[in-house]
Amino acid sequence: MTYADLNKAEICLMEMSKLLISNNSSLDWAKKLQSLSEKKTMHSDDFRLQIKRMFGGMGSLNDIVICDSNGKIDRDANIKFDYFRKELYESVSNLI
Repeated sequence: MTYADLNKAEICLMEMSKLLISNNSSLDWAKKLQSLSEKKTMHSDDFRLQIKRMFGGMGSLNDIVICDSNGKIDRDANIKFDYFRKELYESVSNLI
């Protein structure tokens, strides 16, 4: 495990949470992401496993779509969220 990958994962979790909160979207997910970003003392294997579990199945992190207050898809927010989602998965895939 490198410190850079762990730090990158924490930043992605925080940024994803901020995007969801600022758009008042998927607030349960926002809380989960924020909570996980604050668990700096967690063993890296547990951290990686918890994050990877969020990517699988129905209602997963991959299913989140951010909409504006009118219910229309917020393209810019989704592009940012998708970027951080991919970076998060990449960073935990590098953790050994």
